[in-house]
Amino acid sequence: MPANQSLDSLLEESRKLTTHLSAAEIPSVKRGLDLLEAESRKLVAKSVRDGRVALDPRGHSLLASSGVDTERLTDGKASAALLSAFELQQPEFDANVESFLSQQQEQSIISAIEEIELSTLDEFDRNLSAHMQQMWDDSQHRLFEELGQYQGTEALLSAPAVRESGSFELTEPRGSDCVVQPRVERYAKAVRKLNDSRANTTQPEPDVIKDLEQAASSSSKQMGQAWKLLNRYVSGRESLDIAAAACGYLEEAFIEHIDKVIAQYPHDANVGGVPSVNRKIQGYLNVQFGRLGRVPAFLEVFNDEAIWAHMYMLYRCGYQQELVRYAMDMEDIITDSDPGFVAHLRAFVDRSAAARSDNATALDDPYKAALYKVLGRGSVPKKAAAEVVQTTEDYLWTNLAVIRDADRIAAHPTLESLQSLMLKFGPAHFDPHGNNPLLYFRVLLLCGMFAHAVDYLVQIDQYQVEAVHIAIALAYYGLLQVPGSEQAAYAGYLVADSALDFSRMVIHYARALPAAATDDAIHYMMLLTMPALATSEGIKAQQQRVCEQAIVHILFERRDYAHYLGDIQSDGTRKRGFLERYMPLLGISSHSQFAQSIVCRLADRSLDEGRLADTVLLYNLAERYNTVLYVLSKQLGELLYAQGNGSVSTDSELEDIEGVSRAVLEHYKQREHIARSLDERAVSTCTLLLSIMDFLALHRQGAYEQALETIRNTQLLPLDGDISVAPQHAERIRTLDDAITRNFSLILLAAMDTLSRLYAGLKESPFLDAVKQANLQQLRKQARSLMVFAGMVQFRMPSDTYAKLNRMDVFMN
Repeated sequence: MPANQSLDSLLEESRKLTTHLSAAEIPSVKRGLDLLEAESRKLVAKSVRDGRVALDPRGHSLLASSGVDTERLTDGKASAALLSAFELQQPEFDANVESFLSQQQEQSIISAIEEIELSTLDEFDRNLSAHMQQMWDDSQHRLFEELGQYQGTEALLSAPAVRESGSFELTEPRGSDCVVQPRVERYAKAVRKLNDSRANTTQPEPDVIKDLEQAASSSSKQMGQAWKLLNRYVSGRESLDIAAAACGYLEEAFIEHIDKVIAQYPHDANVGGVPSVNRKIQGYLNVQFGRLGRVPAFLEVFNDEAIWAHMYMLYRCGYQQELVRYAMDMEDIITDSDPGFVAHLRAFVDRSAAARSDNATALDDPYKAALYKVLGRGSVPKKAAAEVVQTTEDYLWTNLAVIRDADRIAAHPTLESLQSLMLKFGPAHFDPHGNNPLLYFRVLLLCGMFAHAVDYLVQIDQYQVEAVHIAIALAYYGLLQVPGSEQAAYAGYLVADSALDFSRMVIHYARALPAAATDDAIHYMMLLTMPALATSEGIKAQQQRVCEQAIVHILFERRDYAHYLGDIQSDGTRKRGFLERYMPLLGISSHSQFAQSIVCRLADRSLDEGRLADTVLLYNLAERYNTVLYVLSKQLGELLYAQGNGSVSTDSELEDIEGVSRAVLEHYKQREHIARSLDERAVSTCTLLLSIMDFLALHRQGAYEQALETIRNTQLLPLDGDISVAPQHAERIRTLDDAITRNFSLILLAAMDTLSRLYAGLKESPFLDAVKQANLQQLRKQARSLMVFAGMVQFRMPSDTYAKLNRMDVFMN
């Protein structure tokens, strides 16, 4: 230990040797690894002789003087093999396999534990983040519900009706004005008819599909076909089978196509005057094969008649019974090709247990293959019927027919799988050139994807109007799924997988209507409460809330309250407004509920926005007369306070509210039925504020005697010269409205200034009589009473008010 301490002290002393030198005087030494190695080799070569380490005599003396045993140090160093310090060493290999495997196993276990630990920590962090986010979302949702406004609702109402593809273009220029397009007006008329029927239960239920289809009469042919498809869905909505309804529509459309072809080529068809079903089918095939010049050789033909093609066309048109009769007539011929087919067909059409065994018959005839596929007759390769199934309608009918008859076909697709496939294909597959956008829309409708269809159609500018009204028809008949909560659909109107944000779409459309069509806009908003949308009580309440908020918002913007909310005539009678005729559609059953849900909410918003006249009008319309007086009192108090602080540049605003307050108060007092319902506190507060305003106006005009008399009559201040009554007045302050108490500083200073000016004027009077002295004494007493009173309510006033009062009191005394 002493040796170590001596070395440490030596090191410390050596460091102190250079402390007096500046950094610039000591050159920096930079040694690389190569240089250090070379120097080390030189030291070894100098120090080693015959395997012994030679110690420098000077070092021996230095170490000995410090108490180091040099002999022992030399012996210890001699055992170090310095000669082999720079020799390359060869690794020593160990052949102990068991030890190696044990070490590897231990390392593997340690590595696995470390990986599991890291994975567990990462999973914990992810779960914690997800849990915190869920807690935040739930808390946020509860907060917005408690505030009565869910996130996104106000943004929805205030945002313009703009989407990624553009806004709803519902107007067209006419001279210097913009008017709604004719088709928009036709659709609005149908919506008005619908709401009138909903509001008046004595009217028969309207045919919404028919009315909207007539409004769209000038639209494209494909859009007319879409309305026909919707009509088929609606006609069987009680027990709707999407596949069966879509097949029925496609079969009717194919029959129309056959009739059109026969009418276009009557000579080639050669069906006669009043053709039967089989003659029409044969005529259609004559036209089809006539274009080829002959019946294709790969078809099975009997007497120049393609039997399987004929039977397939009958089934394609939905003529199942005719198909059975035709097959029985041709049974001898068909038996040669497939002995069990006729029995299978009869059992299939009669919906009894049909044979489902594979059939070894040849399927060279594509019509035969296509018929086998839709009848579930064995396993049919996909390409066998490719020549027959060439159009989109044929492809959809083939798949939908198999889905429709799934109970009689062993291997069949599901409607969900077909829907997923159509979504996967997308519009580019069906309309690669973009010249037939309605084809994919019809595909989505045929597959029962109503929300996807509407969301796709609304993105096409020229069909946006039709998309909204198709959504209305679907929603009215309960075929449209809406989200269960107020979820936002930022990219389009589709929410989740199959729900449409119907409320958002209709509100956007309604807000795009011009101000002249506000009646129609409100009619559209009232569609949000259609009974079919209310699949639960929660959704029903949600739809009513959104509808009310939307109506309140548009009324706040348009401000035509008398027309929509009604008016009170000069004789006190009430005139009903536009909205009151449709209260049942809003879930409102009484006038008081209407006033609370619509009128008061409009009044509250007008008050927040500083629209005093609208606020008074609306609260008065809602028969909240006391609320009107409290609002007026609050406004009077705020304006007085602002004027006292010098933040009101002119008196025009104060005069406006003063005039309104006086007129309203006088009007209420003259109407006995209103006067009976008024709260005494509300009347006294408003009356007192108006008296204070009279006092301040007289003070500003210099009419100090009249001003003093006015403020004395209010009995607000102890101005009788009796100091003993000051505590009573101070106690009364605690019962006054905040609109008065917050202006007490202004009132006291004006009152004291009135007394001071009267005192100064009287004092400067040249007359010296007993009356003058008595008046001066009375003014001093009044001032002293005010000072005592001010001391009792000092905590309610700014700190400098009492100082100002004191200066005026000193001047008078």
